[in-house]
Order: sequence, then C-alpha cells, then structure tokens
Amino acid sequence: MTDHELERQIIEFRRALHRIPELDFDLPRTRAFLTEALTPLGCEITNLGKGGFTAFFDNHQATTIAFRSDMDAIPIDEPVGCAFRSENTGAMHACGHDGHMAILLGLALWLSKNGLNTGASEVKANVLLVFQAAEETTGGAKLICDSGVFRNYGVSKIYGIHLWPGIPKGQIACRPGGFMAGTFVVEAEIEGRSAHIAEYKKGADALEAGCLFVEKAYAFETTLPQNVFRLLRFGEFHAGTANNIVAAKARISGAVRAYDDETFSALQDGIQTAARETALRTGTQIEIRKSEGYPPVVNPPDLYEEAQAILTAAGFAWQEPAEPLMTAEDFAFYQREIPGLFLHLGTGADVKLHSPAYTLDESVLLTGVQLFRTLLI
Repeated sequence: MTDHELERQIIEFRRALHRIPELDFDLPRTRAFLTEALTPLGCEITNLGKGGFTAFFDNHQATTIAFRSDMDAIPIDEPVGCAFRSENTGAMHACGHDGHMAILLGLALWLSKNGLNTGASEVKANVLLVFQAAEETTGGAKLICDSGVFRNYGVSKIYGIHLWPGIPKGQIACRPGGFMAGTFVVEAEIEGRSAHIAEYKKGADALEAGCLFVEKAYAFETTLPQNVFRLLRFGEFHAGTANNIVAAKARISGAVRAYDDETFSALQDGIQTAARETALRTGTQIEIRKSEGYPPVVNPPDLYEEAQAILTAAGFAWQEPAEPLMTAEDFAFYQREIPGLFLHLGTGADVKLHSPAYTLDESVLLTGVQLFRTLLI
C-alpha cells in the first residue's frame, strides 16, 4: 500500500467516524466501526468493558509498544455546512478524536501490510493499539490501566498524540517533564441563615460568605512562588432565592490545576484555610469537596530525548514549549502505569478545540501515521 493509498483510506475512516460521534462511555457505533475495520487485519481484539478495547499485533518479540487513541466526542451541535456532518444531534467530534482514531486505523493498516504477525516485519516489537472511552469526561484511561492489559501484553512504553490547532501543520510540540496540567474540581457548599434584608444582621449571609471565600482563596494562590505553574479559578456561583432575602445557601465550583503533588497539596490546604476563616468571620458553615480529576501529563526525560532524536532525524519539525499547558489530558493515567510520551501534532489552523467551528486539515492524518511508524522502526 502506497502512502497515497493509505492517506485516502485514512481520510475515509475519519469522515465516517466524524458522522457518528458519541459521548462518554456510550460508544456502540464507534466501537462497531473500529472493530469491523480492524478484524480483517489479523490482530487480536480484546474488549476491556466500557473503558474501551485493544488490538494486538503479535510480531513474536519480547516487548510490546502501545499507541493510544481516544474515541469520545463533545456534547455540542455541529453547524450545517460539513459534507460529512454529525448524524447525532448534540454530539460532534470537535476535539480531533475522529482524527486520532483514523491515525491508529492507518497504523494498523500499515502494520498488516508490512509483515506483522508473520515475523517478517522490520518492526522490532509487538504493537498494542489502545482505543479508550471518556477522555473528555471521567477518564477512561484509568479503566484501561486497571484492566491489567499492559501487564498481560508486556507493554514497555506507550505513545499518544493530540492533533493541535495553532501549531504549524505537521510540526510536533512536546516538552520533557510537566506538559499538561493535572486537575480536580473543587466545590464549596455554604450553609447560612436567611433573613429579610431589612434585618440582615439576623441572618448569616451565604452569598457574602461565598464572595469572601473566593477572595481569600485567590489571595492564597498568589502567595505561591511565581515559577510554580498552577491555576485556581472558580467558574460557578449560585446563591439565594429572592432579591430581598439574605441567601441561606450558596454553592461555588471551580478548578485547580498543577503539575506536582506538592503544589496540589498546598492549594488544597489554602482552600480549606480560606473556608475555615470565612466560616468563622461570617457565622456560616462551609463544606469543601473535591473530585479526583486527572493527574498531570509528565513526559519522562529519557523517553522524550529518545523520541526527539528519532523523529527529528527522520525530518519532523519539533518545538519545545517554554511552559506547560493548563489544559488536562487523561493520558496521564497511562504514564503512572508505564513509561509514556504525549505529543501534540500541529494542524495549522487557528481554530479552537471544543468549538462548533472546529475543522481539521485532513492531510495531517498521514503525518500522524508516519510519526507513529517512525517510532517503531
């Protein structure tokens, strides 16, 4: 199969998948399409429950290299105009996951046409393709890790890419160490006491307490060293039932992002301190809850240097961002299980991910396959 033929097939895959976006763990049509495409290629397909599935290409080697794609879409409507527009109301592949899946299917085609499963391949490892659910929501990667599939197939390392707007088309962006943020959601439930505003001193104002809590939490965040990358920001604040009644309840929700456990711990302590001081000052009760979230994407320096040397020698353009990103990715769960490298592959267009206006230059899909296969030979 020539690269021209492969590119045409990858684009067909991507457009077919773009038509059938599905959300979270509920991916029946997506999984059926992928397994139907993979079944004739001689790989061993293993269903890992709602988390996803794997396709194993046995090259009769002692070690296995894994490559990952996410499968889920975004809960937004796609505007009219695309010739292969989403058929599912309220769902759109607006984060490039259709492209990620097409790239892995393209790699599978290349593997099947180049002697894998026969022992005649120039690839010096077995290959495990990982298709996972719920990257956008609750972290399907963790379920893949918990399944034991990496241990079962002797996986030594895993690679993942994300198609990324704003980077020149075909260029790789990656950095050693912290690359993308770990994150968790924090919620503050504030219990006050209602009163008419004409007698507000008889109440305990949950809205006022919420304002003070946010102010204190933000003030604490600024006390951390400036060279520590972190983020604490609240995006939701709900309080009160009437304009002339002191609010008896308030709920505030926000996000915490950082790149190391020490900073996460410091931010959690600061939030708790802000809650205690606010409750004492306002006569309210404040309960802080947090979600588990995603760990940070941290690229091992040795794996980074190895991949950079291999890919730049093969002619790939490479940039190393000066600072890590504040966006999060559940690829981080794989990196806590086995050595893993996450890269961004530029698509050139300056459109935003998660936007109804998201588009993809499909010529970059072949570049993604070439990137992965270069890491194998």
